[in-house]
Parts: sequence; C-alpha cells; structure tokens
Amino acid sequence: MFKTFIPSKILQPYVAFFYTIKCEKINYDQIISEYALPSGFGHMGFHYRGSFYVLQKNKKQDLARFYGVGQQTHQYYINSDSELVDFYGVTFHPTAMWHLFGLDMPSITDKAFASTALFSTNIEKFTKQFNEDQEPALKIKLIENLLLDEILSVQPQLNVIDTAIQKINETYGCGSIAALIDELGISARYFQKNFKKMVGITPTTYKRIVRFNCMFSQLKIDAPIDCKGLSAFYNYYDFPHFTKDFKRYCGSCPSAFHIEKFHFLREVVASKALMD
Repeated sequence: MFKTFIPSKILQPYVAFFYTIKCEKINYDQIISEYALPSGFGHMGFHYRGSFYVLQKNKKQDLARFYGVGQQTHQYYINSDSELVDFYGVTFHPTAMWHLFGLDMPSITDKAFASTALFSTNIEKFTKQFNEDQEPALKIKLIENLLLDEILSVQPQLNVIDTAIQKINETYGCGSIAALIDELGISARYFQKNFKKMVGITPTTYKRIVRFNCMFSQLKIDAPIDCKGLSAFYNYYDFPHFTKDFKRYCGSCPSAFHIEKFHFLREVVASKALMD
C-alpha cells in the first residue's frame, strides 16, 4: 500500500509530498522486493515497523531506521526480510536537502545515510512520539513538524537554480540546457557548478531523469508500450536513444519490461498521475 500526503503551504517549495508504504511478506514470492526508478527527487525515510535495504547493481546497502538519500541515477530494488514493513517517507524537491541541511549533495548521490544528526530539534523526543501506536496521518504530522522546525531555524531562500529546475520540469525535461541558461541570463560555468552543488548531479543528467519519468508515467499497465510514439513526443533524438534510456533506468528493453509485476511502481505511477 502506497499513500501520499500533501505538505503544508510553507513546506511546499521544499517537500513534494509525504508518503506511507505498508507491505507484508505474505504478498510476495520470497522476500519483500519492489523495483524503483531514479526520480529526480531526494528522499528521507522513517521505519516504524520492519526495515528496508537497497539492492543496486548487486550491491546491498542497509538503511538506518531514520535515513536520507540523495539523487538516484540507476534503477534499484527496495527489499526487506521482515514479515511486515510499515514505513513513512518524505519526497524532497531536488534542492531541498541542500537548502534545509546544507548537505554536500554530490557526496550522497546514489548513497543513503543516517539522518538523525541533521535535525536541530530534540530527535529523542521525536523518536519517542514516533514509536507510539497512532494513525498514519499523525506520524506524518510529526515528520512535518520536524521539517517545519528546520525551516524556521534555517530560513532558506529559493534562487536561480530552483527557477531552472522548475523550467526543466515544465518542459518535461525536453528543453535545451543552452537555451535555459540564456533565458536565465547566467553563465554556463556558474549554472553547471551550482546546479551540481545543490542537486548532486549535472543539469543534463537531471533533465534526462525528468524526461524519462514523464515518459514512464504515460505507460499503461494493460497495454503494450508505444515506444515510437513516446520517443517522438518526448523529443528523443531517435529510437535507439529512447531504448538506451529505457535500458539504463529499467534494466531491460521496453518489450521485456512488465510494469504489472511491480506493486509499488504501479501505485507510484498512479499517485503521480493523480497529483499532476
């Protein structure tokens, strides 16, 4: 089960949405295992019951009970050996973790880290309250209050990189980086340097991930993938470039990929469609 929650207005420039994941081992063949794509967002997770670990390129990374992760650039699996996982998460806009916590974003690309040291508030008090048996919405509220305290402490300000990200998203990742730099009236060197510092990946990589996610959200669970139509609509140079991106982010060619196999991925795609 995947459910999203809209953040309060003051958090919306930094938080895309909160979410809960609840899954039981009984619903899977062996272990809990869900496929995930790079999304262009940063994430923070809070395990309530059970725990996930990440499997990427056959390398296992255990996740702390409370953890953060920067940009992901390859597909990965979220796995668990637990009988039940009850999990709460934050999906951050690309620069939010830099704005709120001053993190070195390139150093956490494709990496997870324990997040408890990030917060200026009493994390022990938060943990005690989070451990209490209560409705999911109340746990989300606890996490939201944790971030509100951080915003009030740091008082971040959006800048030209945030504007650039908005424009990349508005064009579904199909626009030109050179044209964007000209529109913003800044130097290419300044843009490239500060984008990577604040997001953790280059503008070109981010644009590529945004484009693929926009394309992927158009896939139908019960219909064949219209590869040529999608590759043309999303401004791929040619069909081989489309196939290359598909293999990069999905691990297989379009004809061999079956979205219906992945519970979590289906629900994420459906939720994003509703939010859009």
